Amino acid sequence: MIIGLDLGISATKIVLLDSTKASCLEIWEGGFRPEKLEAYIQNNIPKGAKLECIAVTGVGSIASAQISGHKIKTVDEFKANAKAAEYVCHAERFIVASIGTATSFVKVDQGAAKHIGGSALGGGALMTLFQMIMQGGGWQHLRMLAERGNLNNVDTTIGDVCMTELPDLPTDASAVNLGRLKMSSTPDDIVLGLVNMVLQNIGVMTHLAGKGYGITEFVLLGRTVTLPHANEIFERLENLYGIHIIVPKHPEFMTAIGAALSV
Repeated sequence: MIIGLDLGISATKIVLLDSTKASCLEIWEGGFRPEKLEAYIQNNIPKGAKLECIAVTGVGSIASAQISGHKIKTVDEFKANAKAAEYVCHAERFIVASIGTATSFVKVDQGAAKHIGGSALGGGALMTLFQMIMQGGGWQHLRMLAERGNLNNVDTTIGDVCMTELPDLPTDASAVNLGRLKMSSTPDDIVLGLVNMVLQNIGVMTHLAGKGYGITEFVLLGRTVTLPHANEIFERLENLYGIHIIVPKHPEFMTAIGAALSV
């Protein structure tokens, strides 16, 4: 058995990997705390079972120095993302976008992984904008409001600005994010507009990153891609650009799974 530990900026993700089966998935908000790890081990490692090691990745992996009494293996985050994506994508060439607090892009070509860039845009900017508008609130509050929102009430579409139909652009595609935003717009609509703005633009960046390499297969990881309407946003991008996007089951835990698979 191997524990995969993804120490992110805003949250810690932890999984238990037995062979290639991941279980006991948990998210701990905030910074890493060794006592939570010890409680996790006591609660989830069966009596008599052997914990081979703890695979640690993420920007907070330096915190692994706080872990004592266990074998620790530090895994490069980009390698962990690539390994996780290979777990669900069987294409020879693809790009994995890890959308956490910020976003990173890794190209995988016949098993060789290379970090090709990233963006400061991600779940961190989304949450900050949400909290500024709503004067507080957390992840679940954001999810609840976005679920009820209507994008047509906040985005200007291609149909709004073009007198004639364009051959390559559907009329309901966003022309201006939040272009219809008014004082009368509901919080639900505004929050969904923010979600769409962040995910749509990251999706476009992902496509452009792949275009430079002739790649049309993409894997998206991270908690941000689990937000309401995310699948609709990505499906629109697939149809618009002729690409294929994979969002795996439990995308928020895939980096931790990739770390464990890298051992």
